[in-house]
Amino acid sequence: MTKYFIDCKTLDELKKAYKAAAMKYHPDMGGDTATMQAVNAEYEARFEVLKRGQNERAAEDTTGTAHATTEAPEDFIQIINVLLHMDGLTVELCGRWLWIGGETKKHKDALNAAGCRWSSSKKLWSWHFAEDGSKWHKSHYSMDHIRGKYGSERFNSANTKAPLEQSKGML
Repeated sequence: MTKYFIDCKTLDELKKAYKAAAMKYHPDMGGDTATMQAVNAEYEARFEVLKRGQNERAAEDTTGTAHATTEAPEDFIQIINVLLHMDGLTVELCGRWLWIGGETKKHKDALNAAGCRWSSSKKLWSWHFAEDGSKWHKSHYSMDHIRGKYGSERFNSANTKAPLEQSKGML
């Protein structure tokens, strides 16, 4: 039964809803362990259903615009959990990418160890699941362009439960 992720039709929507649920129910954010475990279990189950659908669409796509994914639900759960334990960060979800700002200097080594990369042009750290066989490359798009295309939801990592800002993309 879906309780926390009822309206999620894509992996991007699911990640956005998971991040909001983690900010609300994570024990470090005032929630409790049992509820967070239920959120994680439901996220993992829904993720697998949406992933299977995405991979089926990618297999049937003759245009090459749909892409299969090898990401596991634990990948996103793990990075959100790591970021929630770092104080002073601002975390922004744009599509499938996390952009991390705020007081990042003191967390530089931990962010790097968590698989985040520094973007000198944007002055932010970023994280996304690196698919097998895909290469990372620099983007010359501004954050305003990225926010406009994919939408944006921003949270502070510690001691803040409410989102700072939300916007819808123009897809």
